[in-house]
Amino acid sequence: MVIEDNPGDYALVEEFLLEQIETPIISGARNYQEAKETLSSGNNLFDIILLDLSLPDKTGIPLIQQIVAMSLNTPVIVLTGYSDLSFGVGSLSLGVSDYLLKDELTSLSLYKSIVYNIERKRIISALETSEKRARSFAKRLNDVLEEERSRIAREIHDEFGQQLSGLKMSLSSLKKNIGVHDDVEPVIDTILAEVNHSIQSLRQIANDLRPVLIDKLGLFAALEWLVSEFERKTGIVSHLYVDIEQPAINKIAEINIFRICQEALTNIAKHAEANAVNIRIENKNDILAIKIVDNGKGINPGILHNSLSMGLLNMKERASLIGADLRINSFTNSGTLIELNLSINVKENINS
Repeated sequence: MVIEDNPGDYALVEEFLLEQIETPIISGARNYQEAKETLSSGNNLFDIILLDLSLPDKTGIPLIQQIVAMSLNTPVIVLTGYSDLSFGVGSLSLGVSDYLLKDELTSLSLYKSIVYNIERKRIISALETSEKRARSFAKRLNDVLEEERSRIAREIHDEFGQQLSGLKMSLSSLKKNIGVHDDVEPVIDTILAEVNHSIQSLRQIANDLRPVLIDKLGLFAALEWLVSEFERKTGIVSHLYVDIEQPAINKIAEINIFRICQEALTNIAKHAEANAVNIRIENKNDILAIKIVDNGKGINPGILHNSLSMGLLNMKERASLIGADLRINSFTNSGTLIELNLSINVKENINS
């Protein structure tokens, strides 16, 4: 499609196309209104759109924005007499595929631009399709992983927990047996202590796999438990502030938010050398905002920007799965700020 109001320029572009392309099908529009009617008709099967930047009824950036919005991913090449380089570069950021000067235009340069941009669009579309499939697979894999963790946690709690509890009852009964010698009683006490320790360890493992609080009381109670356990285990002073207005959140989003916070605190314990952590959770105009701040040594820029850093990659992937925005800012010897923002008013974000 050629959107051009100057008959001479239109004829020249048509001639260039005929020189390089065998029997091209060319549709023309002399102004923005005609272009709008054609592109909005639902019959947009164009391979390329050639756009003059100065039309009688619309020009410049507003024209680019409208045509790109209606192009349905068809590449848009701007043909213009403006030689302003900064404007040309700026137009590319608006979604234009190329920016060609009419005074320098040749049939070959136009043909090269058309072929290149059609092929680039095809490759980009294929990559986007591949990325969607990969994300769909990642989401399913994440769901299966959480289901398996939940199953294993139940097995540990119900099977091993009950067996150990039965063993504890048997030992207690044995201890009360009148026929037990005095020298055997200390041995029973030792075994009982070990069984009690094993029961506590099993409960801890089951909770780490799938915190019971998430299923029973929800995300915020689970985060309170997580922070309390983090402080108890590491000795790092931890403060948690949770907004009184706690929104209802989809279970999948709850699990992923919990895992992101869990990974963040694990990284702080392992690498930050911090002695204080502050976690703030607020509901800001239907945006769930979570901030985790530590006073440690910060993250090395090489690690922070390393796309293969598994801990950070895991956090980013989980955020992406629920449509959340995750930002990590770190400053040498001044700690790290992790921000997670999730729209709780957009169902597709939390139900995806």
